[in-house]
This record gives sequence, structure tokens and C-alpha cells, in this order.
Amino acid sequence: MIKPINSMISKAQLCLTALLFCCWLSAAGPATAAAAELRVITGIAPLSFLVAEIGGERVRVGTLIPPGQDPHTFEPRPGQVTELARADIFFALNMPFERTLLARTPQQQGSGPQIIDVSRNIDKLPMPEHHHDHDHRHGEGAAHRHGELDPHIWLGPEELLIISRHILNGLSAADPDHAAHYQAAHERLRQRIKELHARNQARLAPLAGQTFFVYHPAFGYFAAAYDLQQKPVEIAGKSPTPRQLIALIEAARREGVRVVFTQPQFDRRSADAVARAIDGRVVMLDPLAADVLRNLEQMASVIQEALTPSGDQ
Repeated sequence: MIKPINSMISKAQLCLTALLFCCWLSAAGPATAAAAELRVITGIAPLSFLVAEIGGERVRVGTLIPPGQDPHTFEPRPGQVTELARADIFFALNMPFERTLLARTPQQQGSGPQIIDVSRNIDKLPMPEHHHDHDHRHGEGAAHRHGELDPHIWLGPEELLIISRHILNGLSAADPDHAAHYQAAHERLRQRIKELHARNQARLAPLAGQTFFVYHPAFGYFAAAYDLQQKPVEIAGKSPTPRQLIALIEAARREGVRVVFTQPQFDRRSADAVARAIDGRVVMLDPLAADVLRNLEQMASVIQEALTPSGDQ
């Protein structure tokens, strides 16, 4: 039997319409999902890591400071100011460079990012050797000011738990429809932090009370968590004078130090000088490594190796 021409055309048109609709959905779907993402900015990579762990595919995270850059001397590019102004949330650590950046960011009624200070409710430690504002100098002509309190809160496990809770609350408030997603991811992250802390405690407990030498004192919260002491090579935020360097070398010899830790963001010449004088070595620790959980575990391993007498290893 021959089907009517009109019926055949009608079915063909229906199939074509359905095909075009499916194509439109596939093209529009990702764009719609992307538009629904929360745009989040942080200052440093470890904080971006935590946001990504909790936010997952629901967030798009940007980091202001590139790898290897010293936050104390960081100068934002104009494009970063624009990017921050367009963000939904800025998770801040209340560091000087963040305050400078926010002062340059246009603020209009009802626009600009929500600023969430993840350092709230954290008991800050004083910076060793300098309990007041002063100029730091790292390398030729580089100067900056450091507050009296230690801003490196992301390097302490207990502090990480507080930071992650602030991130959870911020994302959930901005995107309440997906609060359950953020809550579940936060719980997984919280458990990982607690397990990491327990492993580090077991590893470092035999070394309680010992001192490790480091160029810039970024590891105060880590040291406090495991009953260790950090001794900075820099003095009042500056490279040591020859007389101060001699005193540091003598102290290192008295304490049997064989490793001096330094960071990729700082000039290592003073650390090298101490290491040569004690017949030791310089080991790099990066406080700004993105995967902060992995970094804390590696730090514990490296510090354990450095502080454990060779016969006990």
C-alpha cells in the first residue's frame, strides 16, 4: 500500500525537528551548566585546592599568585583586578596583598564578589623573631611589610579544618540548591585531614621538642601541631648580617642541625651559607604547593628524616 505523501512529509518534518532539538540541547547544555558554575577566586594555590575539593564541578576556581611567586612582593595585574571584580566569591586569608588588591577592585552597589575571610576564628600565632610590623627584604631591592601575626594558617591541620568549614559555608550560602553536594565533599575532605594529622602525629611524636632551621618562618602552625620549633635564618624578616649569620651557625652546631630548609619563593644564599658551615645541606619545602594535604605529609616525612639521628633511621 502506498502511504500518502503528506503523511510521509509530516513524519519527516517531525524527525527533523526532534533531531534539531536534540542538537540544541547538546550544544546548550554545557553552556548552561558552565553559566551556573560559581566563579571563585583565591589568593594562593593551597586555598584553591580546598575550594576545588569541596566545590567539585560546581565551581570554577582562579588563583591570583602563580607558582614560585612570593605573596609578600606580589603585584596584581590589571586583568586580575577585573577577574576578581567579576567573581562570585573571594575566599581571603586577610593577607596584605589581598587588602591591596581589594582596594583596587571597583566596588559598586550590588556588584563585586562576596568576600569571605577564612582566617576567622583561628587563633593566630606571632611571627617568631619579630612581633611588630617591619620591612622584609628578600633579594635585591625587594621590600614588603609583614603583620605581627603569622598568616600561614593553611599549614596547620587544625586550622585546615576551620578553613574548610568556612569554604563549605560560603559555597552553600551562594548555591543553596547544591548544599548537600558541598556538605558531602566537605565531610570527605575533613576525614582526610584528620587521618593525615593522625599519621603525622605518629611519625613526629618521637621528635617532640626538637628545632628545625628554616629560612622564612612559614611553618609555625605545622610546628605547633607536632610540638616542634622552627628557627628562622632570616632575622626580623631580612637576610642576616655577618655577625647574625655566625650566631646562627653556632646555634646550628650546638643543636646538631644538619639540614636547613628553605622555600622556592625566597633567596637561599643565607641558608646555603649556614649549610656549608655546618657541613649540612639545604632542603626545599614549598608552603604554597597546591595539594596541601600531600604537602603536609611530605613535610612531615622530610622533617622526620632531617631530625632523626642517622643511626636511628
